[in-house]
Amino acid sequence: MNRLTHSFPAKVTAVFLFVISVMVFVSGVIGIYFLSEYDFYESSMESARNNVFEKITRAYANRVYYNYLPAYLNKSHDLQRYANEFSADNTNFLFVIKDEEGKTILSSYENQEVQFSSTYHYEDGDYWYDEAKDSFVYNKTASHTIECYVSKILTANDRYSTAEFWMQFAYSMRYAAIILTAASLIFSIMLFIFLMCSAGRRRGKEDIIPGGIDKIPFDLLLAILFVIGVLEFAVISEIHYTDTFGMVLIIISFLILDVLILLLACMSFAVRYKLGGWWKNTIIWRFLHFNYRILRRILLGIKYLLQHLPLLWQTTLGLAVLSFAEFFIIVITEHNIGILLIIWLLGKLIFIPAILYITINLHQLKIGSQRIAGGDLEYRIDTRRLFWEFKRHGENLNNISAGMSKAVEERLKSERFKTELITNVSHDIKTPLTSIINYVDLLKREEMEEGPIKEYVSVLDRQSARLKKLVEDLVEASKASTGNMVVNSIRTEVGVLLTQAAGEYEERMRDNGLELILNKSEDEIFIMADGRLLWRVFDNLLSNICKYSQPDTRAYLNLEKVNNQAVITFRNISKYPLNITSEELLERFVRGDSSRSTDGSGLGLSIAKSLAELQNGRLDLVIDGDLFKVIITFDAMP
Repeated sequence: MNRLTHSFPAKVTAVFLFVISVMVFVSGVIGIYFLSEYDFYESSMESARNNVFEKITRAYANRVYYNYLPAYLNKSHDLQRYANEFSADNTNFLFVIKDEEGKTILSSYENQEVQFSSTYHYEDGDYWYDEAKDSFVYNKTASHTIECYVSKILTANDRYSTAEFWMQFAYSMRYAAIILTAASLIFSIMLFIFLMCSAGRRRGKEDIIPGGIDKIPFDLLLAILFVIGVLEFAVISEIHYTDTFGMVLIIISFLILDVLILLLACMSFAVRYKLGGWWKNTIIWRFLHFNYRILRRILLGIKYLLQHLPLLWQTTLGLAVLSFAEFFIIVITEHNIGILLIIWLLGKLIFIPAILYITINLHQLKIGSQRIAGGDLEYRIDTRRLFWEFKRHGENLNNISAGMSKAVEERLKSERFKTELITNVSHDIKTPLTSIINYVDLLKREEMEEGPIKEYVSVLDRQSARLKKLVEDLVEASKASTGNMVVNSIRTEVGVLLTQAAGEYEERMRDNGLELILNKSEDEIFIMADGRLLWRVFDNLLSNICKYSQPDTRAYLNLEKVNNQAVITFRNISKYPLNITSEELLERFVRGDSSRSTDGSGLGLSIAKSLAELQNGRLDLVIDGDLFKVIITFDAMP
């Protein structure tokens, strides 16, 4: 396809075929129109012939009555010419002209066989003004009847024989004309698309190459085409309608020329469109662009002057100009109250919308500052409709918001880096720690006498286990806080899981001098949660109760449904003074045992909170003196 679009002979051939196909299409449309007018599609050949012969016969009858008959009656010098014109050798038209009494005045009919006949009535008269009736009155002077016939055998070469020939041809081709017209239209469209694609293409070059005509301003080119069309119309108007052949020849020539010119204009537009910015090569655009640049420079100069004046001076200058304008108006009106009222009204129509617009600008700035102050750092004030200092102030607020968003993003990035660092270091510690635990286990299996060495091995065993638990808590805390844990939430009966957890820790709590009391609703309470992760939450909280509760006290586990929410509460009395806030206690590596005499890592509550949030739950901590209470909330399921 590229070879054809870049080939000059291919484009010339396409132009030639396009012109032919368009001419065929136009001719087909005209032919179909006339075939429809004469009922070639809805009637028989005989009926169509009668319709055509009727029009021809009417034209012949008019010519006989208005030309031949006067020449016959007046014995004018044109009589012989008309007699020859309507002789049997020159026409197949036969006629008989009769007066009001039925007397034959002029006739060319001699009882020949005919195939078509028609009768027409004519009246002669004039109009005269009747003063009595105060109107024009028609005065009939004579009337005639013309009986017209068409010979059965068309021997003369006249309009009837010509019409007969073309009717036979048209009637046989009436349906083929539709197909040919449609095919020429489709072929014309295909050729037009090809020519539009090939416009500006040159053999051996991939870029679009404009021609000489493409450099002419496009609106000037359209104006030239319009002038050519006007000249063509003027030429056609001067042609005498009697010269049918000459008129048809000229119209066809003009039509071919118009198709070529319009095709050339379309191809030129295609080249301009492919090059981009086609509107720039127009006289109108150049004129408007020139004026725009001048006006823009003037406005930029005024803007530069105003921007470099302080706001107070800008306001003062504006008020001074306004006051001078009002004073000038008062002077030129010379105390004309009517004009002053009109100007006062116009001033209000200008100033009131301006004040309202300033108020809207202030309102937008107010809303934007409130949103940003409220923590919505992503909010941006739309400064497109702000003006003057309001726009500059809005841009400053947007810059503040962007700066704060950047700072928050850097903080979050730092937190993620810390979490990743903890995870990576924890993984690096696991390998040597595993070796230490394995070798301690081997030492424990050796037979050792009671003494310092056995005690040292016991300390190593205890501390390595503690270190292993710390590393596991670090990894789990990192995964939970960053959301890198797979959560498989299903419909879970939380009462069953809580009862199992209480059963697991009942003996351990009894060994620590604690009494575990479980209170739950008799009705089943379902939530959407991952049973494995929810068990880890319960496990961490119950482990903390065992480690940090005051001996000989009670620990309470409550489950209830409040406002369509499942509320799980853990309560116990701390053995250590809780001189710390609940928010601080939920941070990593923070323990209520400030002396750090216990084995805890300070990660249990932080892990529990992160795991609860991963399951769309919520964990809150309440400290009231030595009372330690954890509240876990989930949305209840039906």
